[in-house]
Amino acid sequence: MKPTGLYYLFAIAMLGVATYSAVLLLASARSRRRAGRDVELSHIVMGVAMAGMFISHLAFGPRAAWELIFGALFVWFVVKGTRSVLAFGPHLPHTAVHALMAVAMLLMYWFPTASTSSSGALSMGTSGSTAASGAVDPGVAFALAFALFARAIFTLASPAKGKAVYGSHEGGPAGPARRGTCSTAGDGYGQPSRLLGTVSKPALVDATHVVMCVGMGFMLVLMV
Repeated sequence: MKPTGLYYLFAIAMLGVATYSAVLLLASARSRRRAGRDVELSHIVMGVAMAGMFISHLAFGPRAAWELIFGALFVWFVVKGTRSVLAFGPHLPHTAVHALMAVAMLLMYWFPTASTSSSGALSMGTSGSTAASGAVDPGVAFALAFALFARAIFTLASPAKGKAVYGSHEGGPAGPARRGTCSTAGDGYGQPSRLLGTVSKPALVDATHVVMCVGMGFMLVLMV
């Protein structure tokens, strides 16, 4: 018997992440803060898509369109990470995990073979292009799941709150840090507006990132 109650729980959590990210994106736009907007946007589309993977009647739109979105996000985060390394020297940019998450999303659309139940996980009832034949390589799925679970643990344990979204080389809601400097994750979290100051707490931002990592990791395990 499939744990459908657990799938509904994950779907609600994914929609919660998407809703929170939408509020944060709106607040940042009103406050003219640019740092982290791409991550917030990716969390919105990932949250909505993941909810549809856990519960089929929440899925919508052609699969090809979602593949295009996550392919574009992957390219964006790779380019942004490369630019960060060129600007600040060798380091692991925070965009790397978001590029990895985009890859995970693509795999979920290419290999939706884990369930045939209308209420089960990976039952993406979207129209459009057909899924790739065959099943995802277990080694790839487990490696991605392990990386996402490890990232969730690292984010919870890290004293540098907010780094998962804003990194070490960008400011928080107050705006980007000065070029060539490496700020702590908490630096730059000014209070340009009451709304942004309320919803952009670094610990809260990290919590949504952890939920997304855990949800994706769980889905990748179900794919095997």
